[in-house]
Parts: sequence; C-alpha cells; structure tokens
Amino acid sequence: MPFYSPVQMTFQRVCAWSGVVCVALFFTAFVVAGFVPPLSPNDSAEKIARHYREHQVAVQVGGLLMLLSGLFYAAFTAVVSAQMRRIPGVHRTVDYAQLAAGAFGCVTFLIPAMLFEVTAFRPERDPAMTQLLNDFSFIFLVMPWTPFLTQNWSFAFAILCDRRERPLFPRWLAYVNLWAPLIFSPSVLLPFFRTGPFSWRGLFVVWIPAIVFIAQFVVNTWMLLRAIRDEQDQQVIAADGAGSMDPRDAPALTA
Repeated sequence: MPFYSPVQMTFQRVCAWSGVVCVALFFTAFVVAGFVPPLSPNDSAEKIARHYREHQVAVQVGGLLMLLSGLFYAAFTAVVSAQMRRIPGVHRTVDYAQLAAGAFGCVTFLIPAMLFEVTAFRPERDPAMTQLLNDFSFIFLVMPWTPFLTQNWSFAFAILCDRRERPLFPRWLAYVNLWAPLIFSPSVLLPFFRTGPFSWRGLFVVWIPAIVFIAQFVVNTWMLLRAIRDEQDQQVIAADGAGSMDPRDAPALTA
C-alpha cells in the first residue's frame, strides 16, 4: 500500500466534487444562453437566427461554461476509475471501458459547446445556415446517450462484483447506475419529432433525463467521497502501523 498522502486524497476529493461542478456549469450554460427551455426544433430559421442575434454574447458565454463542464467531467471520470480499482477481482477491462466511455462522454460536452460558439460568432449569416448549426448543436448534445450507458454500467458491474462483507460501495448504487442511463434512452427518438415529448425540448428527452442526470451525479459524488474517506482512513492506519490492512485494500485488478 502507498504511504498516506493528504495531497493525493485532496486531489481525489476535488475530482469527486467535479461531478457536481460539471452539472452546475452545464445547466448554468443553458440558462445564460437563453436555452431554457431549448429553442424549438419546429421554429423557423428566422426565429432561430433572431435568438442568436439578440443573445450573441450570452450564447458565447454559455458555450464557454459548457466547454468548462466537459473538463470537470473528465476529472470525475478519473476518480471513478481510481475507486473502481480498489475493488478486488474486477478485471482491468471494466476500468478501461469506464474510462473510454467517460472520454467519449466529454466529447458530448465539448463539441456542442464549440458549435454554439461557431453559431453565435457570425449571427448575421444566412438564417438557414444558423438553423443548420443550431440543429447540429442540439442533436449532438442531447442524442448521444450510449457513452453514458457504457460508463455507468461498467461502474455498476464493478460494484456488483464486490462480494465482501463490507463492500466499497453499497449495492443499491449499482442499481442507480444501471437504471439511470436507460432514462436517457428516449433521446434516440428525437430525430423523428420536432414537437411533443420526444423532441429535443420534450418531457422524455430533456426534462425527466435532466432531473435524473442531476440526482445521479449527486448520489455518485456522495458515495465517491465516502469511498475516498475510507481509503484515507486505511492509509493512515497503515502509515501509523496501528492495524492490519483492510481487505478492501487488496489488489483490485487482475491481469
């Protein structure tokens, strides 16, 4: 076991809190840009172009906040991986799947953010072009739920593999991460609807998933902070020579 390092524990806590910061920045970006509720996919090209002309700076600031949210999502993904490695018997493939999916998840923050910036950069352009860029931005932002499915299910699988008497994470957290991404799945229907609950501003594609997304991040952050505190306690005990290693600190990943 590595010696106790307060700096490393603090860094892990910062990464864990990054999940909440990511969500806060992401939804603040929508408020600032005037995208609450989102522009309707059924709006005319002129109406969409008018929004970007009248809210140019606001959309640009919102795009910047969205860009920053992707940075914090990467940090959150990293600490999830670090804690997954503490679970013995979990193959490294599970960890890699979570990391790779998390990296792809970051892209779903970064590319729409840059597209919003491009759209607002020249609001005087042809309204049809502005509408095209706006469509691209919202579809790319809302539709890709599959990386989050892979990431959450990998995390859930690792939790369910922990058969110890005192597991690192409670089993109910696995079920939260199994079910939450399924709530996001109606987004695959948004290309077929411009109005109603399955459009990119609809109940089943935006509002319910948004509530679940926030709740899931809060719960996962809470459990990660608890796991980090447990790791710190075990390292302090080992550094002081006051006790034996907790079985939870056994090598986590098999070859």
